[in-house]
Amino acid sequence: MKNQIKQVFVILCCMFLSCNAQENPKIIGKWDGSLKDAKTGKLVEKIILEFTKDGQFLQHLGEGKMQHTIISSYKIEKDKILTVEKESQEKSECNYTIKKDTLTLSYDGISNQYIKLK
Repeated sequence: MKNQIKQVFVILCCMFLSCNAQENPKIIGKWDGSLKDAKTGKLVEKIILEFTKDGQFLQHLGEGKMQHTIISSYKIEKDKILTVEKESQEKSECNYTIKKDTLTLSYDGISNQYIKLK
């Protein structure tokens, strides 16, 4: 579970550093999806990604009382999202695309899709 959370964090951190609201305003908002296990590719946990206009990147993992939020900052550079986790200062980057209401993040050969919440 720690590895999955770290993987999500790295992906989100990457998004934060490389995605900048001024560069791509479509990224702003909340995106609903699930995390995939790095080895099996199976879905393991619900996640909501939130990108704010002021450069915050929030990862809401789990649901209800088990929900945990990771706070980072993000910046967009071309097709990459760069993130820096607030608590650990860990930096990450990932590739991203947005098509209609679907955000696709790719990190270490694994792609996850997220649907924009209205």
